[in-house]
Amino acid sequence: MRLLLLAPFLPDPCAVHGGGIYLAAVASALARQAEVGLVALVSKAEQQLLQAPRIPWRFLGTLPRREPPRDHGRLRHRLRMLWLWTRLPLVAAKHWEPAMVPLLARARAEFRPDAVLVELAQMAQYLPFLQGLPTVLTDHEAGCPANTSTGLGPLCDRRDARLWSRYVQRFYPRASLVQAVTAEDAATLAGQLGRLVAVREPTLAVPDEPVAPGLAPARALFLGDYRHGPNPEAAQMLVREVLPRLQARIPDAELWLAGPNQERIGFLAGTPGVRLLGFVPDLHGLFAQVRLLLAPLFSGGGFRVKALAALAHGLPVVTNRLGARGCSAGPPACTVAEGADALAAAALDLLRSPERAAQAGAGGFAWAGANLTGEAVAARQLSRIRALPPQAGR
Repeated sequence: MRLLLLAPFLPDPCAVHGGGIYLAAVASALARQAEVGLVALVSKAEQQLLQAPRIPWRFLGTLPRREPPRDHGRLRHRLRMLWLWTRLPLVAAKHWEPAMVPLLARARAEFRPDAVLVELAQMAQYLPFLQGLPTVLTDHEAGCPANTSTGLGPLCDRRDARLWSRYVQRFYPRASLVQAVTAEDAATLAGQLGRLVAVREPTLAVPDEPVAPGLAPARALFLGDYRHGPNPEAAQMLVREVLPRLQARIPDAELWLAGPNQERIGFLAGTPGVRLLGFVPDLHGLFAQVRLLLAPLFSGGGFRVKALAALAHGLPVVTNRLGARGCSAGPPACTVAEGADALAAAALDLLRSPERAAQAGAGGFAWAGANLTGEAVAARQLSRIRALPPQAGR
């Protein structure tokens, strides 16, 4: 079976964000059971990763993702976005690339896929150009990506939300199958669409050896791409409300904030005990230096790659209900707590006891080995694709 993956970024295990790491795990698992091709929009940083591909793509077609210009072309770019915004929500407009249409036609002619996996809401707008092929649309955030603030105020944000609702009704029915990545998101989408929405379970690569959180100092980690709205929101809450509670009991407790686009939280850098790391490509090395991942979230859909990645490396997690979405690991591997007091208490339990942290990390690593490996997820995905009715006009 030949599968074409259509994505708004490059799936790669060394991606700077969770979505790229997650899709790399999905693609790698599928590539062990089928032939997989890729069509993607890629940033300048991702173009460097293309020089050493870590996934055996049988077809590879990429287009540069448009970046906002910093020169005299800025006004023209903004006018183009405003024109597209008359019919598309802003994030979808930013991912509209006319050159994608002939690229998809070339992929169909040369690779001859049996089905197309369309990933993330913003790529649903290309479904009309895949007519005649079975298509699986996987929505990662229940029809509206989390970082959809227009930056133009509440009225424009409300208008954009209405555009997302129309967008879902316009494009999602064109997919042969719609999937979400959590049961909660699937239920939301099913209510919007009036049709069954499947769930594709999370999968991530699990290292051969776990880290040793019991050997790390009294240090917590938060991890995320700070362009994604929920992450700076959570980082500020941790620094201002949770860290002081930790330092009241453990004066030398630290909170490390890792991830790209750290300039968006640069104002937190001078806080005692806080360290901004930026993007760290070696996750295993990063996780080996901390006692736990402290990762509550307060907005956004989908599942939390950061929490699953930590557990896969044997690092315990303290989070809230929203931050634990997609994770069925229980305490002490993954402790769910609500509010600054409860989050601090759960973190202190691990920061005070290396033995407790070691036990929690071992439990998380065992859970990940049993639940996150990709073979079963890929097999279920292929089974769903084979069950789709054949499409005419390939």
